Parts: sequence; C-alpha cells; structure tokens
Amino acid sequence: MEGLSIHDGRPAKRPGDCGVGRSARLTFCAAALVVGASSVAGIAQTPAEVPGWSSVQVQGLAVGDPEHGKRVAEAKCAACHGTNGNSPDPQFPKLAGQNPAYLYQQLWAFKEGTRKSDVMPGIVATLVDADMANVASFYSRQPRKPDTVKDARLAAIGERVFFNGMPSCAMCHGSGGRPGMPMMGMMGRGMMGMMGSGMADVPNLNGQHAGYVIDQLNRFAGGERQGTVMNRIAPTLSETNKEAVAEFLAGTP
Repeated sequence: MEGLSIHDGRPAKRPGDCGVGRSARLTFCAAALVVGASSVAGIAQTPAEVPGWSSVQVQGLAVGDPEHGKRVAEAKCAACHGTNGNSPDPQFPKLAGQNPAYLYQQLWAFKEGTRKSDVMPGIVATLVDADMANVASFYSRQPRKPDTVKDARLAAIGERVFFNGMPSCAMCHGSGGRPGMPMMGMMGRGMMGMMGSGMADVPNLNGQHAGYVIDQLNRFAGGERQGTVMNRIAPTLSETNKEAVAEFLAGTP
C-alpha cells in the first residue's frame, strides 16, 4: 500500500511509466524487477512454516479439491463469508476470487495464533490441512462482486493514491487485467514464480469491502496485525487516504 499523501493537480504519470520510450521502458522495468526479485518478495508477509507450504510456494497456489472445499465452505464459512465468498456484511472479508495460497496461509496463521481473531481460531481448530487447501481452492474460483461506489470523488482520489504512491499499492496488490498495470501484474504467474514465492502472500483487494480494508489498515498501523511492510506503510497513511483507497478498491472489479 502507498505511504504518501495524494498528488496535486499535475497530470499523473501512467502507472508503470519509467519516463522513457515504451519499448525501452518495458525492458528497463522488467530488468529492474527481475534484478530486485529478492526485494520484491520481501514485501510480502513471511509465510508460516506449515505442512505442504513448500509446494504452495513453488506453484503459487494452494492445491486442493474445490468440490470438497465447497462442502467445507457451506459448513464452516458461509455464515460470515457467504456461500460464494461474497460476504454480505462489510466486517467480514470477501473470499471469492482470492489468491488460494493467500487464503491457505491465512487459515494457518489463524490456526497457529500468529493472526488474531475472536472467531476464526475456533473454526480453523476443526479443519485439517486438506480442508484448508480445499476451501481455499473453492473460494478462489468464485467470481468476486465489487461493491457500488458510494463516493466517486473519494474513489478517484483513492485511484491516484493506489497507482501513483511511493511505493505504489499496485506494485503488490494490482491485477494483470487492468490496462496500464505496473510490471508485477503484467508479468504473469510464470515470471512471478521465477522471481520468488513471496507474492503468494499478497491478497487481491479488488472489490473488497471498504470497511474491511480500512479496518485492516488500522490493525497494521497499530501493530495488532503483523506484516513486514504493511506495519511500516499503514501508519503513514492519513485517514482520508485510507478511506479513499478503500473506496476505490471496493468498486474495482
């Protein structure tokens, strides 16, 4: 996420613009990212040492059976997160369309107590490793439904913060489907696998409830939630910028 205030009225550079010609720009940016792969991987939270984690790191996915995962979701998750992962209550995150390795890791974090929650420890205590991989695979395949934008002006501010901040939120949390995305989104799963597995720890935030995003930023800022980079970046965000980025993400498909 971004750590500086919003930009002034000057025209913003296109996301990923290195200030050179297009061909040279792509070559330069790609080279810079590959050379700095270890640094980029370090942006993500440190994965827990859990059973099967090495295979998740290599593949960039939590390997599981989505059909079995659907049954787990209906029995254990749907009450809060929705049967299809689109939670109706903004205090609970949408799990639909989420990176399966991220979901798998977070379930283990709740199980091991490295991520705190009043509700989740009791739920994950009843899940075995296969259950967590299966439910992660199921929810990752469900389409996420973005929320309706409530404040278009605030969302526009959030878009500038998200793409043009230093560092840019989009460098880690962006998706490859957006025109003009920074190189991390453009390079695809294969190149990211070559660069390192750390990005498997980064969630997809598109379409996530604004209230949930703000709550998690506040938890990172206060140190309640641990994240190698987010604990440094979240405290630098003003309340307005948190709300703006959250509003932009909530309405982004």
